[in-house]
Amino acid sequence: MYRVETRGHTVRIYMGDRLVVHHSPDTPFVEAGKGRWEALGNVVRDARDGLIGLTHSQYEQGRSLLRLFGGDYSITFHITEHNGLLRLSPQRASTGLNRLRLRFPATAGTAVYGGGAQTGETNLRGKRLQLWVGERGVYQTHAPAPAVRMKGTNPILPACPLPVFITGDSIGYIFESYGRAAFDFTSARAHYVSLWELPSAVLVGAAASPLDLMNALTKTTGRQPVPPQWFMEGSVIEARGGSYVAAELLEKALTSGASISCIYIPDWTGGFDTPAGRRPFFDWVWNQETYPKLDSLIRELSSRNIRTMAYLNPHLSIEGRLYAEASAAGYLLKKPQGGAYISDMGGFMAGHLDLTNPAACSWFKDIVKSHVLGLGFCGYFADRGDYLPQDAIFHTGESAVRLHNRWPVMWAALNREIIREAGRTADSVFFSRYGWIGTGNQSMMATTGMHHTSWHKKQGLPSALNAALSLSCSGIGLNITECGGTVSYVFKRTPELFMRWMEYTAFSPCFLLLNGDAKGAYIDHDEKMLAFFARMSRVHAALGAYIRSCARDNANDGASIMRPLFMNYPAEPRFRSVNNAYMLGGELLVFPVLKKGAKTLNVLLPDGNWHHLWSAKAHSGGEHAIEVPLGKPAVFYKPDGKHAALFEELPMKAK
Repeated sequence: MYRVETRGHTVRIYMGDRLVVHHSPDTPFVEAGKGRWEALGNVVRDARDGLIGLTHSQYEQGRSLLRLFGGDYSITFHITEHNGLLRLSPQRASTGLNRLRLRFPATAGTAVYGGGAQTGETNLRGKRLQLWVGERGVYQTHAPAPAVRMKGTNPILPACPLPVFITGDSIGYIFESYGRAAFDFTSARAHYVSLWELPSAVLVGAAASPLDLMNALTKTTGRQPVPPQWFMEGSVIEARGGSYVAAELLEKALTSGASISCIYIPDWTGGFDTPAGRRPFFDWVWNQETYPKLDSLIRELSSRNIRTMAYLNPHLSIEGRLYAEASAAGYLLKKPQGGAYISDMGGFMAGHLDLTNPAACSWFKDIVKSHVLGLGFCGYFADRGDYLPQDAIFHTGESAVRLHNRWPVMWAALNREIIREAGRTADSVFFSRYGWIGTGNQSMMATTGMHHTSWHKKQGLPSALNAALSLSCSGIGLNITECGGTVSYVFKRTPELFMRWMEYTAFSPCFLLLNGDAKGAYIDHDEKMLAFFARMSRVHAALGAYIRSCARDNANDGASIMRPLFMNYPAEPRFRSVNNAYMLGGELLVFPVLKKGAKTLNVLLPDGNWHHLWSAKAHSGGEHAIEVPLGKPAVFYKPDGKHAALFEELPMKAK
């Protein structure tokens, strides 16, 4: 329950005994102003007036209305409780008011987490973040950020930023807004949140523990459903290049003893070469020249209990059949001067489905139901929900700036509807890379984004783990890594990097291997790599019952499958900034190898009894040096846990 205390123009709002909102004339809760976006071609510029502190307040207790005003500006919030959270909903505001800077009280040194798929550090204390759907420096010309950038922030934008954060003392914040946002955690005494539009609501929660807090927050942000069993137990491997190449790779993997549940075929529509690599042809119908008898192949694999997945996005190559059909029907985004909007998508031209047009969405649903699910695919990678031309004209008349962050959520919602309407929720799945607030409600699962095939802290393997933990602190408790990295602009994927990434992926919700544009090692690099892949796939399969149990906990209670150590051990300050380890559920503690050439890891175990997974050797809490030969990352389990017997048997099952 919340309570509001007022004295003069000072307002304090508490959740239980925790002060969560503080306003006074000297430290106003809200600074406000007016601004406008200017689209210059496909670049956006922010033009705004200065912010004015709303120093004065009036609280109407009977109607739970808090009015803040100063200068010529005012805003009134309706204060309620929703799902156990304090909810501040703007009811009235000065005409044109659309820029806010909110100040929340903080305790010096308190850790901060969340913000979506952040890649640098798990603890964001001392950091500034700008939140705008992008892609970490990859394809930046396709997802332009506003030209103005908050001082001190990283220009590389995450694929799935989320306007959500939590603190080490179990206070959480949700900002229901699709506008650009920024977090500033550099002050010792306050958290600052900038919003480039009036939010529909600001929600604040306080709980006794981080897991209790995530339970409360995800009731609002949404929880992902438990995926089909096949998607979580075996490996999902990418194969491209035609029916013969795909079948040959699959047989090699199966002969090696790998546990494979699905083969992912991104170029089922055909493909063509671009300066950045070979791309699928953006025409979502079966290409029978590249994949003759694909329907027979899908049926044959299904009889062997192996599923198939496709690739899909909301863009249409101009040479394709579907582009001509969609353009003629008016289903594509329009240019300001009229006609379908055409963009260079990295070496080829494509139009863009208008997701604000109900008729266009209905048409696209029928295409996917018939040509994708109807062909026998059990799901697909719903990609490229990030790209939106900034000067495009939409069916609803809205601006691209207002829709930019909302676009990936609309794309995920469309695909969720397709799976549901096709009656395939029990056996089919889609996953996506891009997101915003609402992704938890709409996407079946999210990847941590595109990562480079390197050991680089902010772009390579370590960044994948950090993004996973940051997503879990933002309410996306079911997230998966694109194993091995998919971007090789600078570095080729080495065998050692790929093996260590597979170790990490084996102890995650899904063993998903995407090759993308990567150069270098893949599972068929040599016999040694095939054998290694087979073993790690069996490790993941042996964890199947445990991972499904964790997925049910996430769906029921918001307890993320992969989580930072502080979530399970909040009373131990030494775990507040750990981003080289994670809990997989509540019983497995994983220290992946994140550095090239590592032979041993110095690990810090929580108090209690822990058994080393590979040797069954008992360890107490504290620091230990653990040998980490290839194929045996530092993993520990609780000997008195519910699934201890499964973990004890795992090394034998993985041989």
